[in-house]
Amino acid sequence: MSEDKPNKNDGDAVAGETSAEQILPGSLSAPTLVGENALLLSPIPGLILSGLVACLVWGALEVLPPVFQIQEHLRDLEGNLTTAQSKEIADASVAASNKNAAFSLALLASTMGLFLTIAEVKIRRQGLRAIWAAPLAVLIAGVFAVGGGILGGMLTASPALPEDPLTRTIIVQGTMFGLVGLGVGAGVGLAVTLPMFGPRLLSTCIAGGTLGGLLAGLIFPFAASVFLPNARTEVLMPDPGVSRLLWLALASCAIVLPLTGMGKGEKTGT
Repeated sequence: MSEDKPNKNDGDAVAGETSAEQILPGSLSAPTLVGENALLLSPIPGLILSGLVACLVWGALEVLPPVFQIQEHLRDLEGNLTTAQSKEIADASVAASNKNAAFSLALLASTMGLFLTIAEVKIRRQGLRAIWAAPLAVLIAGVFAVGGGILGGMLTASPALPEDPLTRTIIVQGTMFGLVGLGVGAGVGLAVTLPMFGPRLLSTCIAGGTLGGLLAGLIFPFAASVFLPNARTEVLMPDPGVSRLLWLALASCAIVLPLTGMGKGEKTGT
């Protein structure tokens, strides 16, 4: 009778299975498995960061004077104004308000990109990356946010939108916040992956940020009607005070939640 001799290949296979089983999401290899498809930052810490960002941006906007104002010669007009003068003042006021809304969105998006990038690279133990990655995320997020503000201003003046105020508000706010979320997702995704381009992580970040922005635009007018019924929601940016804080907080939290939550269940195949 012949005895079966242990096969070296079988031993290697067993060892390979054991090592594969030891690579769990909570181990040191988690960035390799999960980080290729999604951010490592969890939704709960992400929501905390987003709330902090909203409060910081709101506080800055409350303290600082408006960046854009109507022209000085229009501010000095008093008394009985002609129809042309009244229209010029109204148009200048709307233009200044739209520019301030775009600036506020850029400030919100840039701050979100900064905080999220720093938190993500810290989790990945790549702290030095923040030196160049954080400014990149700030720039990309800010540019998209300015574009969202400009497009929102164009939509408010467009006769092609439905006349229903609620529908118009949802379309305008959803468009603005959708671009803000896209910019934050693209900025953070590129900042985390570059110089090695990671298309799966980038696409997940863009999809999550855009989806969150669209949800924010849908939720804001309904939330404002419930909690702040006297707030003006037909303008690009609500008036200073609690209504503006609600506007910023809803946008920030709604964008961060899917941005940090999407793709968490996927693993890179070996």
